[in-house]
Amino acid sequence: MGEKFNLKWNDFHSNVSKSFGLFRNESYLHDVTLVSDDFKHIPAHKLVLSACSEYFRTILQKTNTDSKTILCLDGVSYEDLRTVLDYVYDGEVKVHQEDIERFLNVAQKLKLEGLI
Repeated sequence: MGEKFNLKWNDFHSNVSKSFGLFRNESYLHDVTLVSDDFKHIPAHKLVLSACSEYFRTILQKTNTDSKTILCLDGVSYEDLRTVLDYVYDGEVKVHQEDIERFLNVAQKLKLEGLI
């Protein structure tokens, strides 16, 4: 066997992060729909949700990968769900001081990485 070469993608992390945002905003490859407790629908990606949340990872591992999945999130408002998805897709989110406790409760419920 010959010598092995280590090939590395420059700026890998920033490219992946940028791609998450593009996929989300362009409705590209959505394969799950999240439904808030006020019955509003938000499309998302199973892979992104699973990578960022033990809660989603556990549920999505048990779903049929060939079909589009709908998850109803009882106790999570549309605004909270949008904030969670901002965090998941962008790796950060700005939350008003008066909303921080509610956001952290939702984050704990959904077992979001990096906040628990």
